[in-house]
Amino acid sequence: MPAPGGARLPARTPRRGTAPPDAAPGHDGCRAAAGRHRPPVIAGSIVICTHNRAGLLARSVRTALDEARTCDAEVVVVDNASTDDTATVLPTLRERDDPLRVVYEPRLGLSAARNCGLAEVRSTVAVFLDDDAVPRPGWLAAHLKLYTAPAVACVGGRIVVQLPAARPPWLTPPLEKALTAYDLGAPTRRYDPGDEYPCGANLSYRVSTAQALGGFSLLVGPRGRRLLQHDDTDLCCRIERAGGEMMYAHEAVVDHHVLPERLVPGWFLAHHWEHGQSAAVFHLRNFELRRALGRLRWHYRPHILRVPYVPRDPVDPARLLAECRRREALGYLVGVLRGLPRRHALRRDMAAPVGGLAP
Repeated sequence: MPAPGGARLPARTPRRGTAPPDAAPGHDGCRAAAGRHRPPVIAGSIVICTHNRAGLLARSVRTALDEARTCDAEVVVVDNASTDDTATVLPTLRERDDPLRVVYEPRLGLSAARNCGLAEVRSTVAVFLDDDAVPRPGWLAAHLKLYTAPAVACVGGRIVVQLPAARPPWLTPPLEKALTAYDLGAPTRRYDPGDEYPCGANLSYRVSTAQALGGFSLLVGPRGRRLLQHDDTDLCCRIERAGGEMMYAHEAVVDHHVLPERLVPGWFLAHHWEHGQSAAVFHLRNFELRRALGRLRWHYRPHILRVPYVPRDPVDPARLLAECRRREALGYLVGVLRGLPRRHALRRDMAAPVGGLAP
């Protein structure tokens, strides 16, 4: 469907609508285009996007199915151009009468996979779950009940980090946020406009709203091994500007199981570098230029001037945190320098629908 401002969603590749060549039976293609969304027939849809994580899927898919059965919902797994055993593993997770569908998205990137999920769901609400996250009982119901209010367009929930081993002594609470720890510490309430945003590992959208605003931008978000971010926050900003409400559901809880390879200082350094670059693109897209440059001057400049630190055993927690912030600041600087010449292209799809969102 045309995106706001006359731009169109990127054309689907010729492989869209077909299964991968070696797909197992039941591994469907992503068939529905955003403009041909199926009539909603169920209460909700859980969408799990995955890329080369066949070993993690059993836990997340089976717990998602448990939640779906309690709410007359479905589970849609989007295989995002996986090259491992994902296509073989997924059909084994479907038992008779399970509300599980598998679709294939050949364009690599979380935004492309999420747009595929939005196009495939058969309900008015799409609840996104990471492939390394496990929902707690009542998670789906906590999301869906908030959509009885017509103005609600997005709901975020709480995320509890589960480590695969003993906590490293250098992993301080500020660093733990990089592992998607997320808890606003309050009962269910509305997000403060312009100040708070949900986290993508536990997030839902009203499908009609997300599609009316062009879906997830392909300019932001993880892509393969790149740790780029802000695809979810980018869409939330557009929802906010268009007048949609965003709610925080404290009772909607998922456990995020951290992969062992992430519990090393090098991963945190790389994450913060990518986070800085993603934040630069996000700010250039969503805010006035002076705000993006002001953030560089007032928020990031003190960190850029810090003395570099190369972590060695024993790792100094304070110096590691300072180095992560320095890497993030440098990433933001690089992102701004790269993004400024193409700022108008970055903002091409940012206009909201005329007249606001339909209820």
